[in-house]
Amino acid sequence: MEHYYRSIISGERAGAFPAILRAIFAVASILYALLIAARNRLYDRGILKTHRLPVPVISVGNITTGGTGKTPTVILLVKELQRLGFKPAILTRGYGPTHHGRPDEVAVIQTEAPDVPIVVNPDRVAGGRTAIADYGSNILVLDDGFQHRRLHRDLNIVLLDATEPMGIPGVLPRGSWREPPAALARANLLMLTHCDQVSAELADLAAGLLTQWVSPRDIYQQSTVVTGVYDSLGQPVTMTHQRVLAFAGIAHPDGFLETLRSLGLQVAAACWFDDHHDYQLPADFVALEKLTRDKEIEAPVAAWVTTLKDSVKLPAAPTPRAIWHVRIAATLSPRAMEVLDDTLRELRPA
Repeated sequence: MEHYYRSIISGERAGAFPAILRAIFAVASILYALLIAARNRLYDRGILKTHRLPVPVISVGNITTGGTGKTPTVILLVKELQRLGFKPAILTRGYGPTHHGRPDEVAVIQTEAPDVPIVVNPDRVAGGRTAIADYGSNILVLDDGFQHRRLHRDLNIVLLDATEPMGIPGVLPRGSWREPPAALARANLLMLTHCDQVSAELADLAAGLLTQWVSPRDIYQQSTVVTGVYDSLGQPVTMTHQRVLAFAGIAHPDGFLETLRSLGLQVAAACWFDDHHDYQLPADFVALEKLTRDKEIEAPVAAWVTTLKDSVKLPAAPTPRAIWHVRIAATLSPRAMEVLDDTLRELRPA
């Protein structure tokens, strides 16, 4: 459904019915934009109250829907904060389906940063107070918080995907903007993510366009690196150009496909689900098994490969094939990391 919706608003799908839907979406987006503008004005004028906590708050968010790499960035931040001597906690509303009571993104963070407290609470102010009182946290990282203006933040980090920096033009539902691009003026720092998936020239061009909202010093180019491929027991997998079938429920699967190919894996076929897909077994594996059998007419398939975000949602039950998952990490250049560290060190309790 999500892929169909994106094909409508992007103009990829032609015909009378898609055109009618785009017209309806255009009218709805005008109303939505007016509501956003009114809400932001109320916060700007102090009519809607912003709550300040006694410790610094860093927000990581975006202005478009879809995957911009928030979770790897949050993990990068909390690990760096720990290295600098802070005691961070993560505040999240807990979006998406849960497995064993944990939202998928929370499960990923707990896997990669197990010693960082995560407070799941739609009320971020209450969640922040819990983190301070229960865990002694002296700095908070607000996951997906750019539009959450009720909680004061000391550093606003906004992520934009270098492969599609401004998403599909237009405010929701006509486009993929949560807010018009002018909202980027509220950001202290912009990060272009997935720069490893575009040329250096395109990344520089996108960064240059963003200088209308923030200074060049506050625009970072972030890349993604693979930290390993693991089996369902969490053991590293030794790869020797095996033939695999890919599957995932993520916003932009093309990037994952390129990652697999960069590892030297031969992707025989791929099956994509909607972002935050809640896996139901064995139903979801029926199509994968059929696709695998069809491809094995040509050559054997060693395993099914997915993302860590999908892997943490799979029930602990026998599967018809070996399932591997890829773990990734966000990285900055040494110079960018130095500048980021300087910015983080300046954050002090109120």
